[in-house]
Amino acid sequence: MRILAWPAFDNQTGNPYNRLLYAPMADMGVTVDEFSPGRALQSALLGAHDAWHLHWPDDLLSTTPRRAAAWRVAGLLGLMTLARWRNIRMVWTAHDLGPHESPHPWLERFFWHHFVPRVDAVISLSEHGLEAARERFPRLRGRPGFAIPHGHYRDAYPPAPPKDEARRALDLPAEVPVVLFVGRIRPYKNVARLVKVFREMDAPERAHLVVAGNPASEALRRRIEAAAAGAERVRLALRFIPEAGLPAYLAAADLVALPYRDVLHSGSALLALSFDRPVLVPGRGAMSELQAQVGPRWVRTFAGESSNAETKQLTPEALRDALRWALRVKRPARAPLRALGWDRVAAQTVEAYRVVARGSNKRAEAE
Repeated sequence: MRILAWPAFDNQTGNPYNRLLYAPMADMGVTVDEFSPGRALQSALLGAHDAWHLHWPDDLLSTTPRRAAAWRVAGLLGLMTLARWRNIRMVWTAHDLGPHESPHPWLERFFWHHFVPRVDAVISLSEHGLEAARERFPRLRGRPGFAIPHGHYRDAYPPAPPKDEARRALDLPAEVPVVLFVGRIRPYKNVARLVKVFREMDAPERAHLVVAGNPASEALRRRIEAAAAGAERVRLALRFIPEAGLPAYLAAADLVALPYRDVLHSGSALLALSFDRPVLVPGRGAMSELQAQVGPRWVRTFAGESSNAETKQLTPEALRDALRWALRVKRPARAPLRALGWDRVAAQTVEAYRVVARGSNKRAEAE
């Protein structure tokens, strides 16, 4: 079996998810090729692949200017049409149900209207996500769907240093509680509110907050800096954190707080758990499913589904209680992530390809 994946091993975001997913497939009889426009055109004309596996195709909608985004959307849809004529199946992993920030709403509507009918099967990272995808895009109900979890990141980063060593490296006090936000900072991740809530919290034992990550815009950077101005117990590292630097931040933390306004799945939550750090997440999307997988000693949720936007937000009381929970609850040295090993995740994905290919062969025989 041969798969054309976008992306496969070359992911500009720095997230190792895709290479971790595809690396074990070579031993399962599957060849995975990296998507490029030229390779996709060759694949579509020659029928060189059994399936295309697309991740985050809606990232095209974030392209600026608008004309460039439109050309890229049209190019992808055209290539998908050519590939279907060659009986190449289209598999989409619905990590999210659309871009968190869309500068081109009309183009987004156009994209989904034409993209979804070209999809032959959908993968989601949870049962909740699969149902949410079918709810938003009803045409997916008639297509094969698979709930395949997000794998862990234990083997993707250098090992974490001891906590005291990590604290020294980051110039953090050795004995105080530390709350951490780490990762790419985008508006929906609500980092400025986390800073505000932390400052309003009745902080136990002079807790510190560390925010480490690169803001998506200068305006967002300024908003976070303004929220933290004059707070000596808030440490900002508003820059790209290289792969080698991430373990120290995670090792230094007692709690990883992810105060997202909106969430379906969270790679950042899996990253925290991969470094055996308890995590605070919104009680929305698939986060309750993650809590059930890993256990309530490792995943704590705040708020919940509500029509009132303010009641969905992280509060000082919720953050204070979560920090106390992180410090006081006894938990094993390692989070239970065996079920999220990449060999298992890759095997489930390959089986999904085979199910889709069998359906494709039946249609071809019928024709």
